Amino acid sequence: MRSGVVLLAILSALQLPAQTGDWVVKSNPFGLFAGQFQLGAERLGEGPLTYQCTAGYVRSALELNTSDLESLLGVRTSLNAVDWNGFVVQPEVRLFLSAKAGKGMYIAAFARVRSIRRVMVTNFTGIQHRTAVGGGGVLGGQFNLTPRLIGDLFIGPQMKSVTSSYSGHFVYAEGEWVPGIRFGMSLGWRL
Repeated sequence: MRSGVVLLAILSALQLPAQTGDWVVKSNPFGLFAGQFQLGAERLGEGPLTYQCTAGYVRSALELNTSDLESLLGVRTSLNAVDWNGFVVQPEVRLFLSAKAGKGMYIAAFARVRSIRRVMVTNFTGIQHRTAVGGGGVLGGQFNLTPRLIGDLFIGPQMKSVTSSYSGHFVYAEGEWVPGIRFGMSLGWRL
């Protein structure tokens, strides 16, 4: 059901009439440091509305020094590594408050699906599958750095439902509504 809503939003955005210069391809350069490789496309429509969809691959491996972790947590542990991989998809509708869509201040509503598989290696191996489905709203600003290079800053509340399952010796699971803040920056290229 949730996947169907996301797919419907993506297909709706792609049905808009387009003209040359009506697309902006975006990425978050800071996401590369966090292991999130995301690419998005924003389509400018008629009037103040734009539609954006971002998709990405999450990949991160973290090696931990057991003695440092023990001193930080104050407990004895044999945790050595955490390996993450998964995907994220996020459709978004923006209403620009300026006269021109794609430039100036905007308010937006978004949906988000993020599915991650975490493998924790200790004396034993544990695996967690974690899926977060949610949405929220942001206040943002999009501006030209050059005639084709676009900057985009945003912040706002979000709510997500988190479900997880685990196997092996992974002892951390969750399944509830979790509030949060979505903020970030992306750089885009106008096509």
